[in-house]
Amino acid sequence: MIFLVVLTLIVVSAIKVSNVNSKVAGNMQAQREAEAAAQETIEKVISTDFTTLATPSPVTVDINNSGAAGSTYSVDLNPLPTCVSVSPIKSVDLDAGNPADVPCYASGSVQNSGISGGAGNGDSMCANSNWEITASTTPPNAAVSATPAVTVRQGVATRVAVGSACN
Repeated sequence: MIFLVVLTLIVVSAIKVSNVNSKVAGNMQAQREAEAAAQETIEKVISTDFTTLATPSPVTVDINNSGAAGSTYSVDLNPLPTCVSVSPIKSVDLDAGNPADVPCYASGSVQNSGISGGAGNGDSMCANSNWEITASTTPPNAAVSATPAVTVRQGVATRVAVGSACN
């Protein structure tokens, strides 16, 4: 009889441990899915001209493309992409053979035209800018789920024209 009681306690304990482990694994999966949804949204924003175009918010992300309600996360970009710093690119640092550098050159006729960036200070018509993009994810069934919202911050460096919104 004592052996039966001890065996029963071991089985009940094993069941409780497996239930706790299942809940932990489920919460970890939900958190990773929320992080993936936030990262996917940030990558979509980065692939657009986010420095000049309005960024939509909130964005709905179906994490596994199933269309099921339990896999759709709401991602809010708040604050919108923010320019953190900007530094001018010197003309001597440009490569004439690189097509991306060609719009950055200021011609000699532009130097005295009064256009910003055309001065003889050695700066080109382009600048390197650093941006911060913040995406906060709300999981599906947020009222039911104990999983907190996930916030992902990403730094992005991009080239902008002198005189753009970042300057």
